[in-house]
Amino acid sequence: MRLWLLGVAAVLAAAGVAAADDKADAVVKKAIEAQGGADTMNKYPAARFTMKGEISVMGMDLELSGDMAFVSDKFRMNINTSVMGQPIVVHQVVNGDKGKRTVKVGDMAVQATNIEKDEIELSRLGRQVEKLTPLLDAKKFTLRTGEDEDVNGKKAALVIATPKGLDREFKLYFDKDSGLLVKSAHQGKGPGEGGAQVDVYQESFPSEYKKVNGLQVPTRLEIHNDGKKFMTATLSDYEVLEKLDDAEFKIDD
Repeated sequence: MRLWLLGVAAVLAAAGVAAADDKADAVVKKAIEAQGGADTMNKYPAARFTMKGEISVMGMDLELSGDMAFVSDKFRMNINTSVMGQPIVVHQVVNGDKGKRTVKVGDMAVQATNIEKDEIELSRLGRQVEKLTPLLDAKKFTLRTGEDEDVNGKKAALVIATPKGLDREFKLYFDKDSGLLVKSAHQGKGPGEGGAQVDVYQESFPSEYKKVNGLQVPTRLEIHNDGKKFMTATLSDYEVLEKLDDAEFKIDD
């Protein structure tokens, strides 16, 4: 009898897991439709935009401007700011499994480092997760739901995505009404003391969506590292594109 009961318990537990997976799939599918639908999302895998806002570095709140572009396994970002009137430019580019980050103060390059492969892989996975459609590929991700949470005063459904073969979680929070992504969170990389990259718990809050080429895109982004506000930016000149010239992702020697 005890063995039979254990067998029933195992079946019920498995059924519970399947139900949770089905619920997670449903939440993601709703989000995909809210963003514009899988066909439109797959038609426009590339994006480019400019940004303007504030960034907090080493206890200083600095104004920033910049631009970003990405497609598939390629990514480029420029950030411009200044400290005590001295202009600072951070340029970061990833192309496949290679990446480089350079920092210029005035006209002088003060740092040029290759981006570690684990950071590149984490960034690539993060873009796949926030693209949403790859989440429905059971060979790439395992999904499960968590408890609903409040995000900016509204209820959000939580889906936890785990890449196959990697012990890391990506948490995605979707507005219960609109279905749009309102928060994502994962253990990632951020600037520590002296600007070196360190492990941080990063939370991103996209908001103020607008439609571009049939896709809903955020025009405001707030990022917290370890619970502290790191960056707030308004995104403009937003383009969603079928492709981008590979020259945009050239890595200088």
